[in-house]
Amino acid sequence: MPVPGGVRVPYFGAPHLLLHPGGEVIFEPTGQAAHPSVTVLLLHYLLTADGSEPAGRWLAFRELPSGLFYSQAFAAHAEAPLAARFGSDLAAFRQAAGRLAGAPLDLADASSWFLALPRVPIAALLWEGDDEFPARAQILFDAQAGHYLPTEDLSGVGDWLAHRLMR
Repeated sequence: MPVPGGVRVPYFGAPHLLLHPGGEVIFEPTGQAAHPSVTVLLLHYLLTADGSEPAGRWLAFRELPSGLFYSQAFAAHAEAPLAARFGSDLAAFRQAAGRLAGAPLDLADASSWFLALPRVPIAALLWEGDDEFPARAQILFDAQAGHYLPTEDLSGVGDWLAHRLMR
């Protein structure tokens, strides 16, 4: 949303003000400068976004452009911690997702989707562990996500989501 001297962009629902022409990013609830990683991500978003509508089709990280190269690392730092934290407590996962305004999905044993940025939905899926199989988590991205952010930034979005869910 344009505002005098910049543009307001919600990141997981939290308003950030991107100032023009300097490129500073302010986390509006506090009036403080946004974390540098969020600043870079939001500036990349404004540079990359082409207005494509979400596809309504989910992709694993490895299916994103050049995602296969980094998929093991992404699984290790974003998905595995989710499985370890919530793999035996689906109710806690659902509660954490609700705190982040997640909307339930009918996938996996528990799952929710979130609006990371305008037109950039992301989902977290969880399968409960048992005696035969370990718990498993997966973070999915809308098939059009590459129209809004480079894959390395989408990794950061998934990582942010995983760690916010675990707070």
